[in-house]
Amino acid sequence: MVGDLDGDFHGTFAFEQNYLDAGDCRLHYVDEGPRDGAPLLFLHGNPTWSYLWRHPIAELSGKGHRCLALDHMGFGRSSKPPRLSAYSLRRHVDNVIALIEALDLRDITLVAHDWGGPIGLGAMVEHPERLSRLVLLNTWAWELPSFLPPFLREFRSEGLGEILILGGNLFVESMPSAMARREPNPVMLEAYRAPFPDYWSRAGMLAFHREIPLTERDRSAPLMASIHERLPSLEVPVLLVWGMRDPVFQPPFLDQWRELYPRAETVELAGCSHFVVEDDPAGVTGAIERFLR
Repeated sequence: MVGDLDGDFHGTFAFEQNYLDAGDCRLHYVDEGPRDGAPLLFLHGNPTWSYLWRHPIAELSGKGHRCLALDHMGFGRSSKPPRLSAYSLRRHVDNVIALIEALDLRDITLVAHDWGGPIGLGAMVEHPERLSRLVLLNTWAWELPSFLPPFLREFRSEGLGEILILGGNLFVESMPSAMARREPNPVMLEAYRAPFPDYWSRAGMLAFHREIPLTERDRSAPLMASIHERLPSLEVPVLLVWGMRDPVFQPPFLDQWRELYPRAETVELAGCSHFVVEDDPAGVTGAIERFLR
């Protein structure tokens, strides 16, 4: 079932809709909690949208924290250009910078999952004066190793990727395989299907797969390398929240973050997989709340 993208998904996402024009793209974002509070900026990955953060937003905004969550171009309620060439890591980073500058966000706590990591960190290394803290969940910000799981290689491949993602929406339909609970809430699946009702709405998902830099020849590789090189310059408190059963971002990725940020606090969630916020929303929210004290 595909739900109404403008609906509240049976009361699970009853937040006001906000929009920002960034060039030729209209970006949707959630902005809950006191406007004079230090902002938490939540950035999702592929194939989710701001709905991923519904539990932390509701809980933390209710306790006096300003919570913002952006839908990347091609996802959620944001614009979805049909051309794959419209999507690039550079463009996604620029969209986040546009939001930060338009709202004049300062003292930011960046909370990032999956692709939200390199995108958000890409914005922060260009504007470190606006950053206060980092919360990183099952993400990365460097060239990925050659042993990328076979299912991701299939999604990346020419022709087959179009069939699987654009035609069959199989990346969304396969989300339960990267969750601890293999029988997901039907309302949740309805919400994740809603942004992608047809072939032409799914280009952002496929583009994300093809933007993953596996070699230095890939389009996103120079920018990803530049972000990686500048990560040590972000001298702020860091919290790492990790689903230890993630089939993609396995524990060695967590170890790499610990090498980059040896003083980081770490919360290992042993029963969680890739979509850690869905697997244990209370555990994730509680870890963030303790980190903010």
